[in-house]
Amino acid sequence: MKTKVHILLLTLLPVVTACNAQRQIHIDTVAVSYYNGITDKSEIIEEYLIKNNSNEDYLTWVSLEPINERTDTELVHDYFKKRKDDFSLIEAMFENILDEQPTIIGYSFIKNIKPGETFSYYISQNETVSNFYQERIVLIKRKEVEQYLRMQIDDKYFYESSSIILTEK
Repeated sequence: MKTKVHILLLTLLPVVTACNAQRQIHIDTVAVSYYNGITDKSEIIEEYLIKNNSNEDYLTWVSLEPINERTDTELVHDYFKKRKDDFSLIEAMFENILDEQPTIIGYSFIKNIKPGETFSYYISQNETVSNFYQERIVLIKRKEVEQYLRMQIDDKYFYESSSIILTEK
């Protein structure tokens, strides 16, 4: 009987480990809708809560384009190395251009979510439910981003607050 229990435990161990690995990052969404009598419009506020249960840092940002089927490498390249106007984000970091600039969604917003921390995107929508921002939110391990860029990202470039409000048109 004791041997059967050990075999059963050894069989279940990979399953339990796989389940724990899947929950290293927990994403929860909650939507609230109401009618705003002042603006005479229905409003929808959706919270996109990211909880880092792992022992690694994760980076999140909002891509200018929908994620679709792009790989993590493509997403990192597009956000950090692809030119937007005169500079890429990585060039702006090297030139210290971001030191005096506000955070810009789609261009320079990066949030580092440390182990045990949470971060919320609050998405404000008018009248109709949309997936505009949900299709653009990126979440990748910090280590993987820095390996691809071949550099460590200075903490001064990370958004500090535990939440951000995104407004749709």
